[in-house]
Amino acid sequence: MKQFRTIIIGGGASGLLCAMRLSQLGMRETLVLEKNERLGRKLSATGNGQGNITNTDINAEHYFSSDRGPLDTILQNMNSAQLIAYFESLGGLFLADGLGRVYPASRQAASVTDILREGLEEYANSTQIHLGETALSVEKKGPQFKVKTDAEDYECKNLVLACGGKASPHFGTDGSGYFLAQSLGHTVTRLRPSLVQVKTEREPLKGLKGVRVDCRATLYQESGREKISVKNFRGDVLFTDYGISGDAVFRLSAFLEQGNGIELDFLPDIREEKIEKVLKDKLAAHPELSAEDFLRCIVNSSVGRAILRMCNVPPQSKGASLLAQVGKIAARIKRYPLRVIGDSGFANAQVTKGGVRMNEVDAHCGSKLVKNLYLLGELLDVDGECGGYNLHWAFTTGYAAANAIAAEEKNDT
Repeated sequence: MKQFRTIIIGGGASGLLCAMRLSQLGMRETLVLEKNERLGRKLSATGNGQGNITNTDINAEHYFSSDRGPLDTILQNMNSAQLIAYFESLGGLFLADGLGRVYPASRQAASVTDILREGLEEYANSTQIHLGETALSVEKKGPQFKVKTDAEDYECKNLVLACGGKASPHFGTDGSGYFLAQSLGHTVTRLRPSLVQVKTEREPLKGLKGVRVDCRATLYQESGREKISVKNFRGDVLFTDYGISGDAVFRLSAFLEQGNGIELDFLPDIREEKIEKVLKDKLAAHPELSAEDFLRCIVNSSVGRAILRMCNVPPQSKGASLLAQVGKIAARIKRYPLRVIGDSGFANAQVTKGGVRMNEVDAHCGSKLVKNLYLLGELLDVDGECGGYNLHWAFTTGYAAANAIAAEEKNDT
């Protein structure tokens, strides 16, 4: 049985940074087990392939958990400036956009993976990487962990679970890490997809597939006859044959609960009264204008036709009959309702909502139940908003765990 001081299960964002940091701190006999044939597959696709590694506004308000536990303290291990400085010390250059999203200057997520991988190659004498090897089981026997894979059996003093969640299983994140954590006594909360496309009723989507618009999307919960706003975001909304996608929708999906609805404001910079006046003035100047041409140059043509259908306005309506519907049309431009029926599942999600309970780990992601066990990134019951928050969480947890392992190792010598 092969012996190591530390075994890291998972060669994604959190596992790679943990291994890199351990190497830099002089820790030897580290093994990274990665089931894929290459490191950082999901990391290399983050930020639509552009590598959104963090956000300039990192704070706990952008994260969700059923029990926040030490979430705030863990985030203090590495703020966004420190994370950027760390990656720049590895040879990268990083820039923030107008929304605070931080990308490599190359705008290639794979280049982030590359500088971590290349950095680890410099420590090949202290850190081994085994690709295409799947961890099947783990157990604690006295002071040692036993790790069984599909190729070998290992023992180690420190075990790091950095296996990822259930989202985007085509990257190898099949949720097996939760099973490993549970086998060591940890509790896993309900798991759900997040940062994912939203499925809605189909009738309001007719004729809109493939249309992309800049609008404000508001998630609401009905209480009697009242609609209570939960959250809203301005950004792209892409219509699909099953619902809606796009940046604003992904951001809203983090707040999604059963019974929610979504309203779209197609002209978020213009008040409803102004829109109504513009429409009335247009009819007064062009009294023969038919409904099918009425909203041209005001909203997207396909969106205009959908609004008219929702208002039950025939395409050939004109004159007084069309004027009578102006108020209703203006209201639908500002509030286009979509009943939510679900999401498109883990296969299309960016992150997992839920995981190992936060009250079972400490401020360095160390297990409170099993000595020398560490649980990182998406495996924990923490998910963030869209915009670099989830990748920052992965990196920070890897950094925190590595520092804790090194400190304990030095205390033992």
